[in-house]
Amino acid sequence: MSSFLGLSAFQWLALIIAATTMLIAMDAVVGHYRHSFSYRLQFAPLLTAPFLTFTALLTVVFPEGEGVRQVLNAAAWLAIVTGVIGFGYHAYYGVLKKPGGLKWLLHYLMYGAPLLLPLALSAMGWLALIVAAGLSKSPTILGMAIPTLLIVFVVIVLTGSILQAAILHYRGAFNTPAMYAPFTIPIVTVFAGIWMALDPSHWARAAFAALLWLTLLTGFIGFGMHLRGLDRQMGGLYVPLFNLMQGPPQGAPGLFVGLAGVGLVAVYLL
Repeated sequence: MSSFLGLSAFQWLALIIAATTMLIAMDAVVGHYRHSFSYRLQFAPLLTAPFLTFTALLTVVFPEGEGVRQVLNAAAWLAIVTGVIGFGYHAYYGVLKKPGGLKWLLHYLMYGAPLLLPLALSAMGWLALIVAAGLSKSPTILGMAIPTLLIVFVVIVLTGSILQAAILHYRGAFNTPAMYAPFTIPIVTVFAGIWMALDPSHWARAAFAALLWLTLLTGFIGFGMHLRGLDRQMGGLYVPLFNLMQGPPQGAPGLFVGLAGVGLVAVYLL
């Protein structure tokens, strides 16, 4: 398989997994620390996310190692299970068990545990399974070509990321026009991805690639804006731990960057 800067497409995907998983873990640590790790299961992402990150980096260094791929598969399934269980905990203890339950759904979605964040860890696990299959020279997974599967992956996970951003930015009352950014280019990218999956023509590929680059830029800008949001809290960087817990999730925009990278790798594979 051809390479870019000395790394194959699947090695680049492994790097994306490693970076994005650590950003997800960072937000999980902050959120769970804010609630004093009141449930023992809240320590789970602190174990499974670094494990997945380490095995992804190991895959970059030893892409041909059969043992490495087996460990990557194990780490991937652990991440998937951890994310699904975390989603259940966030839904049950963050919404259903709260006073009012589903009647106060919007309130708890805004001020409770971020409902979709645990599924981001599961998504990185699924991506790791795709990487392991690709490094094993499997041309398809579940009867679907790997590039097409990656595009479907980007469409689904990017949609979830947009929904989670919508909830949190609504909570923040869209106090800056930049908070509308996730509902502009990324949404168009989702539709372009659907077009690409159904009809991978030259025009669809060009449009999807261009929009992915713009989505990547949107994520980088969002990361900077979230850092600025940390500094704008009362006391700013003089009380970093407090404002890190109370300010915007620092790693969230990185998911847009990572997903754009996955989509670009898929276009490259095509």
